Amino acid sequence: MVILTGKPLLFICLNFIYVINVLIKAQQPEFLYHICQNATTYTPNSSYARNLNATLSSLSSTNSGYGFFNSSKGQGPDTANAISLCRVDVEPGMCQTCLNDSTVRLRQSCPNQREAIIYYDICLLRYTNATIIGNNDMNRDVVYLWNVNNASNKEQFNRDLRPLMNKLRSEAAAGGSLLKFAMDNTTGPDFATIYGLAQCVQ
Repeated sequence: MVILTGKPLLFICLNFIYVINVLIKAQQPEFLYHICQNATTYTPNSSYARNLNATLSSLSSTNSGYGFFNSSKGQGPDTANAISLCRVDVEPGMCQTCLNDSTVRLRQSCPNQREAIIYYDICLLRYTNATIIGNNDMNRDVVYLWNVNNASNKEQFNRDLRPLMNKLRSEAAAGGSLLKFAMDNTTGPDFATIYGLAQCVQ
């Protein structure tokens, strides 16, 4: 996934690249995009509905200490799995607010969907009846949010950007089991600063 926007976001290794040219501290979580994954739905009051309710209710208590949440309830096809990830540089209270907002909004946006994902500027939430951890199928979650500002020299900007993002991707992927995160900047065209942030789900 590639995202170009004006605010810091998340980077899911090999899936979600994020580039910024102005580092802005978020005041309130800002909704960006959601995806209702497929047409597979569940019936209200079904086993899956109860498992999803329990999974999402318990999700906030599973923080790894670095803004990663992971919960699962149920068995077989009625299993509900959920993950959430906050940017590591976000304060815990803001992370919790984003998780709460995303839980409500995603269920309203994708009613009775067995699988859905939502992105905010500082967090993401995904739930599904399929396995999440160890499954790299998030490659299909492609969203483009373009920065409306143009680089003065596009070719030079891309030449300066590529090594920065390659470095951040490698550093984040090589992180510890609880935290895979990297952030840095480089000088771009006309001495403008290009900021980059990378963070992995797993």
